[in-house]
Amino acid sequence: MILLTRGSPLARIQTRGWMDALESLGAETTLQAVSTHGDRDRTTPLPCFGGFGAFVKALEEKLLAGEGDGAVHSLKDVPVAQPEGLVLAGVLPRGPVGDLLVTREGLSLETLPPGARVGSSSLRRTAQGLRVRKDLRFLCCRGNVQTRLRKLEAGELDALILAEAGVRRLGLDLPGAVRLPFLSTPGQGAVALEARAGSVLESLARQTNHLPTWLEVCGERQVLGAFGKGCSAPVAVQGRYEGGVLTLEAEVLALDGSQSVGASLGGPAGTEEEARALGQTLWDSLAEAPLVRRLLEEVTA
Repeated sequence: MILLTRGSPLARIQTRGWMDALESLGAETTLQAVSTHGDRDRTTPLPCFGGFGAFVKALEEKLLAGEGDGAVHSLKDVPVAQPEGLVLAGVLPRGPVGDLLVTREGLSLETLPPGARVGSSSLRRTAQGLRVRKDLRFLCCRGNVQTRLRKLEAGELDALILAEAGVRRLGLDLPGAVRLPFLSTPGQGAVALEARAGSVLESLARQTNHLPTWLEVCGERQVLGAFGKGCSAPVAVQGRYEGGVLTLEAEVLALDGSQSVGASLGGPAGTEEEARALGQTLWDSLAEAPLVRRLLEEVTA
């Protein structure tokens, strides 16, 4: 079975995780790297692609053309709706869900110098950072983790925000990294396998699907889907599944971090449908907030 993936070191490591899981069931797998739009264009901010599918579409096109059996994605990059004929078949056990602030000196967000240059291509991270420090300058910083770290070391940036899961999976030792106290992007830290609906691979992936992670991300992605704006607006949703109870926290922020509205809820969830219902209830509690309504109008316009 051919598993398609992006060509970065992190993407290959994550794909090998799925290869190990499938091979434990007796499947034979091979990895095939694919260059995506997001990989080729490393300067355009992600929202300008029309959503975070910049890293996904090329893989899905090859799947639909029969040039692979499955595609491995960082779930935070995957749009909520899949093309007809494709499904998200499962997720591996989740890694850390949060973000790290990386500096050469081990500084925190609060102790960065005035006007410090912070590398991030995420509207959510930018808004959360500006909420704490309005003087910070957030600069678009694209490329794989190693490329971004080289920009930091070269002095092009004063700080960099990275997903902790990627740093840990790469085995990087970053003594100057500080964990940020922010809610994260839906699906962050989760690695998903996309397959053709009804395929043998879908069946195998369902057998290895990590249920706690699956329920968390189903709830998170329901909120994102109800919001309907992908990465074109700052929205954070984070789930935690323990003892049969799914707890979801969410916040929507103004682009400049000047305002935010948040909500949380928890309830029993043992199925995907129950997780999605909790996510929808959480969204319903946010949807009529003036900030959310204004953001929806601005993004639509």
